[in-house]
Amino acid sequence: MTQLNLYGDARNVTIGGHGVDIAAQRADDLDTAALEFLIKVGGHARALDAASASGGQAARMAVAGADVVALDIDDYTDACNAVAAAHGVEEQVRFVQHDLTHLDEAAAAALGEFDAIVCQRMIHYVPYSHAIDIVRRLKRLLRKGGRLYLSASGLHSELGDGYAAATAPVDMRYSPLSDEMVERHGINGPVCLYSVANLAQLIEAAGMRVERVYASAFGNIKAIAW
Repeated sequence: MTQLNLYGDARNVTIGGHGVDIAAQRADDLDTAALEFLIKVGGHARALDAASASGGQAARMAVAGADVVALDIDDYTDACNAVAAAHGVEEQVRFVQHDLTHLDEAAAAALGEFDAIVCQRMIHYVPYSHAIDIVRRLKRLLRKGGRLYLSASGLHSELGDGYAAATAPVDMRYSPLSDEMVERHGINGPVCLYSVANLAQLIEAAGMRVERVYASAFGNIKAIAW
């Protein structure tokens, strides 16, 4: 199979056209940072894999010693259970199907609080103003001293090639990718692509502090916040 990108990922698309299930194929540096943090937290650590897809990162966080909730808008119950069982951590991983954009107080209370929240490759699927609301909700789920590991597709990655909203300000930047990029990456519908400054601005607008924000070698944007 032709490699999707410089990391060697295959085009293993998720349910509902929400891109490629990268976490099922590998842990990136942001995933690894979350694992290292959870190991430092030690016993009784809790982690949330928000927009988990089939739960690759959820299983890794469980192996690191955490009790993990894997959450996704689509139903990955069977896939997530299978991945957890393959890693021998099925007792530590629970899948919950829920839409992050509709995470009300009752749903948040049912989830509880977490030491680490990983939300990769999801936030760009909603307009910037909605993304701020999502990060605010995630902030409320963090325990004191916890960390949010957040990423978004990059404006200056290849996804920005032919992107109609490339020159729009971030709060108005929401449109589909070019046909070529939709086919290549399996990302359907409008998206908001980010620069490093945009993601830092988002985090601060949601009332959080940026510990680190940077662009990956591919050009996607990653951040650690608290």
